[in-house]
Amino acid sequence: MTRLETPARSGGASQRASGATGRGYERGAAPGRGEARRGADPDETQLASTRGRPARPGLARAALLSALVFLLLALPVGGLAPLLMGTGWWFTTCLVVAVVLAIAAGARLLPVASWIPSLAALVAWGVSITVLFAPSEALFGILPTFDTLRTLRDELRDAGASIASQGVPAEPVASIVFLLALTIGLLALVADALVFAVRMPALVGLVPITVLAVPYTIRQQDFDVWLFVWLAAVFLVLVWLADRWGVGLRLRSASSLRPGRNTVRALVSGAVAIALAVVLPAVTPGLTANSFHSLPQGQLPSVYSSGVDPTIQLSQDLRRTNPVLSMTYTTSAASGLYLKLVNLWNFTNGPWQPENTDSAHPLGTAFDTPDGLNTDVATQEVTTSVSVSGLRSDWLPLPYPAETVTGLTGDWVQSPGSLTVTAVEANADGQNYTVTSLDVEPSAAQLAASSAAVPAALQSYVSLPRGIDPIIQSTATEVTAGAVSNYDKAVALQKYFTSGAFTYSVTAPVEGKYDGGNFQAVAKFLSAKSGYCIHFASAMAVMARSLGIPSRIAIGYHPGAAVSRQDNGTATFQVFSDELHAWPELWFEGVGWLSFEPTPGLGLTPPAYSLPNYTSATPATTAPSTAPSSATPVTPRTQTPTDLAANPALTPQAQAAETGRAWLVAVVIVIVVGGLALIPAGLRRLRRRRRLSRMAGSGRSTATIGWREITDTAVDYRLDVPAGETVRAFGARLAALDTVPPEPVLRLVQAVERERFAPGGAAEPDHAQRQALAGDVREVIRGLQKNASRADDRWALIVPRSLFSRAEE
Repeated sequence: MTRLETPARSGGASQRASGATGRGYERGAAPGRGEARRGADPDETQLASTRGRPARPGLARAALLSALVFLLLALPVGGLAPLLMGTGWWFTTCLVVAVVLAIAAGARLLPVASWIPSLAALVAWGVSITVLFAPSEALFGILPTFDTLRTLRDELRDAGASIASQGVPAEPVASIVFLLALTIGLLALVADALVFAVRMPALVGLVPITVLAVPYTIRQQDFDVWLFVWLAAVFLVLVWLADRWGVGLRLRSASSLRPGRNTVRALVSGAVAIALAVVLPAVTPGLTANSFHSLPQGQLPSVYSSGVDPTIQLSQDLRRTNPVLSMTYTTSAASGLYLKLVNLWNFTNGPWQPENTDSAHPLGTAFDTPDGLNTDVATQEVTTSVSVSGLRSDWLPLPYPAETVTGLTGDWVQSPGSLTVTAVEANADGQNYTVTSLDVEPSAAQLAASSAAVPAALQSYVSLPRGIDPIIQSTATEVTAGAVSNYDKAVALQKYFTSGAFTYSVTAPVEGKYDGGNFQAVAKFLSAKSGYCIHFASAMAVMARSLGIPSRIAIGYHPGAAVSRQDNGTATFQVFSDELHAWPELWFEGVGWLSFEPTPGLGLTPPAYSLPNYTSATPATTAPSTAPSSATPVTPRTQTPTDLAANPALTPQAQAAETGRAWLVAVVIVIVVGGLALIPAGLRRLRRRRRLSRMAGSGRSTATIGWREITDTAVDYRLDVPAGETVRAFGARLAALDTVPPEPVLRLVQAVERERFAPGGAAEPDHAQRQALAGDVREVIRGLQKNASRADDRWALIVPRSLFSRAEE
């Protein structure tokens, strides 16, 4: 049999004879160059590998690459520091990452299949999580059992509850540290597999970016430029070294950009990319730090995750699917109480801010006198005992106006005017305290006689910026037409929102892009007539200011649901995290700040003094109270049989059905995604079947069609197929591979050359010859498949490169 040789590739056959065959082609390196590189560094890993396994780096190189992967995870995990207190959580998380990467690196040095190190890393991940967080339920304290899985499941549930109740920075309780170690350790496993098993180190950049984005999605903060620079530099070094040492896939080594030979160009390109990423945001309008309105330190309650706009955080809490118990309180009031955390008063074109705490003073036993409340206004003292169980907030939930508070631990300050209480070195979680407050009962005559004059100290509570949407002023004027006093106007405003023209919805604002509280959102809300509590409260407060009535927005909790009533006339209420609420407070001369309830659809009864018939009611029939009734909570709870009966959607059967639907949706998504992922594989198989069918049937260019299929298969398996290489030269390289028989390659090369260069018609094969050539093509393809590693075989199936780079003939 004549040996395939070519002047340009004369080393191909001889190289095969010397044993330095083929697997170097899998990485796209020419035999001569691959051999020279191996000879230049005999102590390190060779580009070629044993059959069926990818090339492995040596001990020093594997350790360095694993160390770089470790840095790619440890650095962005450190970027989570603004969200969590202390540093112990970082060391625990990095310990799990180090164990996973070390076990994978050690296993990779052994003569095992390419998937074994990833499996070993998976086992190390599971064992380390078990040892650190659930050793008592594990076999020998190491091996996880079913009890271990149940314990870890409970830890995940506790982590979700802790995240729901805590603010920023959160206390790194054991469940949160477990969640971090679990997820970051899994990401370390993925990153290691991308570098060494899949051999696509460039994709590793997605892993640290995922972690780095977390703090910026939770709270607004200045971008850590230096962290980004170091992270980008480590990533570039990793990709460059992986390519230089033959760990990454090489697709175009014959081009002008040869792997491992463009150090200066790679470093310069990486430096320029980093510089642009750092410099452009600093000089581009709208991307600078000053373009985003930020608030002074400590201005926002941590219950709202220290976000820029607490109204946005409130909406997120309202949409939680796993509400947790925030507090329980027992009160002597006739009905439930609004428990206020903070006031919003500074209505600007930016995010609306809470009241300034600069003038706050240490909290004593007694509070300041409520602003504007005259002694001739009837009041009733209310005593309330509060136990906070799931609200990690810098602000203390209190009824307004509070008189005294006892039982608090830690340092707290009181803001005059608003009578809100803020922590200095404490938080609301775990506090058990007793507060006395006033139930203000103004008469109709007192409200009607309230002057429209606004004191100088309250001028900021009627101020509005210029340029707000005119629909706000025009709607307020239209709604209050005919009203004489400020009180009549306030009642008309509340009636406008509760008369049935508006609907309650936590999703409509998101779909309509007017979520949160600001002037743009208020204007859109007045047109859409659908929103949640912050929209109703914001609209009424802004419209009141446009009419000259001082107003502010209170954010806290609505009364919740009564769970028991005692013989002494007190009642116990439970308040959950999704019962956060916002309501407007309007100021009236001689009476002070009064709460209104414009939000419909929650089963909340507005205060008696805010109803239109209050002025016509007799004193005997009025029982005014600033604390609305809690007739029906927003979301009935599953703790009591009564609630289950009232809301069948929360019964175990309904929950099981809901879970079944969720699993069905998940299965459908997996099937759809899997089907889409297999489309390229199906198209590639269809192309091969069509070509082989054309070869076996009647047609022209039989050998050329078969050769195109072979070259496409080589491209799929990451072999280098230069566009200018001759058929004979490429055939010589194929015949040099251990797994490809040279005889069918020679027959195909000769048949292609006859078709291309023989006189017309002389080279057309008969049916038997076409069948034989189709068989040769299949045999060469099988040889290429045997030559490929498992990783290459998977990529050739899922992402056939020839389908995207070579057009069908």
